[in-house]
Amino acid sequence: MKRPVALWLDYEPEERRPVRSLTVILRTTGCQWRKCRMCGYWHESSPDVTQADILDQLRYALTTMSPNEDFILKLYTSGSFLDEREISGGTRRRIAELLRQRQDVKRLIIETRPEYVSADALADLEEVKLEVAMGLETADDFIRSEYINKGFTFEDYKTAARVITDCGATVKTYLLLKPPFVSERAAIEDVIKSAGLVAPYSRVISLNLCNVQRHTQLEALWKQGYYRPPWLWSAVEALKTIKERKTHIILISDPVGAGHIRGPHNCGYCDNAVREAIKQFNLTQDMSILKGMNCDCRYRWELILKFDEFLFGAY
Repeated sequence: MKRPVALWLDYEPEERRPVRSLTVILRTTGCQWRKCRMCGYWHESSPDVTQADILDQLRYALTTMSPNEDFILKLYTSGSFLDEREISGGTRRRIAELLRQRQDVKRLIIETRPEYVSADALADLEEVKLEVAMGLETADDFIRSEYINKGFTFEDYKTAARVITDCGATVKTYLLLKPPFVSERAAIEDVIKSAGLVAPYSRVISLNLCNVQRHTQLEALWKQGYYRPPWLWSAVEALKTIKERKTHIILISDPVGAGHIRGPHNCGYCDNAVREAIKQFNLTQDMSILKGMNCDCRYRWELILKFDEFLFGAY
């Protein structure tokens, strides 16, 4: 319990340039909701984790960073960082103290559901340059409620975003490309529309490409042939369109599981090249990186979009 679930080093765009980042997945008691159809992260939780364990996990993770190198700390749980049942106010204040002592953490990014956002909870992390990520997934209340089963509304998200901003922090919004029961074409259209609606509240928009996690309702649909993860071409199309329309927004996408049958994929031959292009775009925000890529499978993807209502779910 004194080691995090996972940690890794990468880079994160910060003020239009790549900065070293440390991502830490803390083991906590987990998400209280646990009803989202595509999410299996709560399986990484444990009812036996103590607040002291959480602090030990963070201390261990911080030893991986040189004190002479500035970095962004992404401190995630399998649920909500601002949920008192997962991470208490006292623990949050202790975490803030640890980070202030280091002086090399240039930004702390945490994740939470909107119902846990409050000025009091955010005050626990005062004097830390804070970004709060929320998994809105879509601005469409029907899709979020009926297809994803997220358990909150777009108004709930907007209310939380305003509180975060009023407290001096910034907002990172997660949008989901291709929730269950949404066709390929409709998924692209929805995420582009959603990006436009969340842009006024967001410093960063993260386009999450849906993947099939184990022990989820989505996995059951996938095994029965009722779901295919999004094409990587769909991600490229969405990223290009969103960036063209919202040039001031930092737009990123982490193609988790790209190239695998459970993750976003094309034909298998071009997957690595497209995934690497997306990663380069993340760091540079240069749309030209996403243009000019091609593969024989792109024609198949275009046909699927053209005849989507008949080919919904086709591989």
